[in-house]
Amino acid sequence: MRTKTGAIAILAASALVVLACGFAISRVQNAGALRAGNARYVGQAQPTMAPVVADYAYRNAIVADLEADVRRHPDQLNSRMLAGEYLQRFREAPDVGDLLRAVASAQVGLRYQPRYNVAAEMTLASAYAGLHKFRIAQRYASDAARVVPWDENARATSASLDLELGRYEEAKELLRASPARADAAWETVAARYAELTGNLAAASNLMKRASVEADANAYEPAENRAWYHWREGELAFEAGDLGAAKADYATALQMFPNYWHATNGLAKVAWAQRRWRAARDEAQLSVAIYPLPETLGYLYDAQQALHEDAAARVTAQLVGAIERIGNSQNINDRLIAAFYSDHGIATTRAVRIAMRDLAVRDDIYAEDTLAWALAMDGRWRDALPHAEGATRLGTQDAKLQFHAGLIELHAGHAAQGITRMRWALSLNSHFHPIYAGVANKIVAQAHDKGQAFVGQSGSATRAP
Repeated sequence: MRTKTGAIAILAASALVVLACGFAISRVQNAGALRAGNARYVGQAQPTMAPVVADYAYRNAIVADLEADVRRHPDQLNSRMLAGEYLQRFREAPDVGDLLRAVASAQVGLRYQPRYNVAAEMTLASAYAGLHKFRIAQRYASDAARVVPWDENARATSASLDLELGRYEEAKELLRASPARADAAWETVAARYAELTGNLAAASNLMKRASVEADANAYEPAENRAWYHWREGELAFEAGDLGAAKADYATALQMFPNYWHATNGLAKVAWAQRRWRAARDEAQLSVAIYPLPETLGYLYDAQQALHEDAAARVTAQLVGAIERIGNSQNINDRLIAAFYSDHGIATTRAVRIAMRDLAVRDDIYAEDTLAWALAMDGRWRDALPHAEGATRLGTQDAKLQFHAGLIELHAGHAAQGITRMRWALSLNSHFHPIYAGVANKIVAQAHDKGQAFVGQSGSATRAP
């Protein structure tokens, strides 16, 4: 989540990224952000939306000025402020080098003030979270929370990291003591917890409230505000409301042009709707900004559907290049494993990558990624315990439930598998342009023939 201080910026979602990219926790605006249904403001005036400031246009100049200040006056304040600017620049234009620079600069600040330097520790927590070094990040966040136990941001950051690490009970305990008036940062973590634990409606309401809070803050960076609306779009997509998701992504782009999260979202909507030319074009625009393996998956599927086979091969090769030379910190492990699994490419390697990701953070999406990789490698029974782990919280994510359902069917658990297929379709009938059709076919077959599905080895696209 992000706040104007950037204290907990990189955390949240990582995961999000759904396939849990795990980079940040965020914000945005739109006339739709002030829509009805925001429980906090029912019957009272809503906060005034602040104008969006194009602070991103000056980011490099701000960084350069602070770098010069640090050279002239290398104290803890200048070093910590510079680290925060590196973090913000990373969110705006992802470059792992900025995360590493943020770590180095914040550590300089800690050397000047090794005790009670909460700001530097929170910056380090965000930077290490961005690098997917979640356990290191948690050490800094927990220390900050001990020093300032009254600080909501410190507790929210610690809870967010617990969610990344699959420590759901610990996160629940931290979130139990909700402040009398939670801010956008707190609400964002609470929304993520609600999303993961099977309460998508509550998560959506919390994110709408967080967006209103962020939009009322004149000091909130444009990208931070855009992030909140992007997260609203992600939750709308999970709930099957693709129109609302598209509107939220468009709002994010109005606030922060060329926002890679939002352009990826627009490609995803077109992909889910099987609007292949639009999916291809949106994905190409997004990849030109930031070649996220998730976006490359949408591009690959669109190219194949349009019989652009040569272009699809180039796209797959680009994912391979990202794996070899652009993934030095293993930040993209989850997304790369998912791409390979979904497309039947290097499935054995996908299993190895997914196992590496699981070792970093044993959350439900790590379990899902490994379960699906094992399944697509033909190891259905090995996949089953991981699928069970992935669905243990009752998460209302159609693709997650579909994965587990197909694995259960192949393992001979027909009743559970069919139930999960029905649930996936009820959650979002457009969750995937291929798998949604597979789920529909399996459910129809079970209904028409009144008999159990008999699995076979191979990819989901070959399921009956």
